[in-house]
Amino acid sequence: MKKFFLMGVLAALTAFSAAAQEKENNPAPRNANIEQIQLALRLADYGYANYAPVALIQAAEILNGIPVSELEATRTEEGAGTVSTKPEKPVFSVERLLADAKVFAEGDAEVLALADRIQVAGPTRGSVSGPWHKTDAVKANTTDIYTIRFYGGSLAEVLVSGDGDTDLDLYIYDENGNLITKDDDYSDDCLCRWYPRWTGVFKVKIVNRGSVYNRYQIYVN
Repeated sequence: MKKFFLMGVLAALTAFSAAAQEKENNPAPRNANIEQIQLALRLADYGYANYAPVALIQAAEILNGIPVSELEATRTEEGAGTVSTKPEKPVFSVERLLADAKVFAEGDAEVLALADRIQVAGPTRGSVSGPWHKTDAVKANTTDIYTIRFYGGSLAEVLVSGDGDTDLDLYIYDENGNLITKDDDYSDDCLCRWYPRWTGVFKVKIVNRGSVYNRYQIYVN
């Protein structure tokens, strides 16, 4: 029963991703890892919103199978941001997803067994070819700016997923200050994809449009 329920959730999320893909002006092929991370984050959102432990476990399993390295990039702030407080929401780490799934399971032996079979990858995992990951927070009415080098002629992708409390917008600028691409819809889930014409430094700007801070995760391929 739970298996068929999860398959339905996955099908719906996959259909949503496909619809979003069709709206892009430059439908370049996605990076498999970034696409899987995006799916995992949507599953996690669904799991927390509906207290669905199986969805959290599936999200954890996907993230656990993708080798990531800590993003090392220069980060600066722009704007007169205000310091704000609010209840903390969960960051979608593999460990946190599994722990919360066990709480939501309410003693269901089948669900607990699904969670226990996932062997969490150790801290030494990583890939020199990406994706890279970082968790941070952008203050209210402030812009976080990352300076990141991308290779010319290769697909570049930046995925940002916030905590759901404010609207985040994502902008990519080249080293000459030209706007390359953006994702400025009314959510805090953003994805930008482009082909740099040359190898160089790009400015990745995460703009918080809200009145409280937003804790986000950024993934770069």
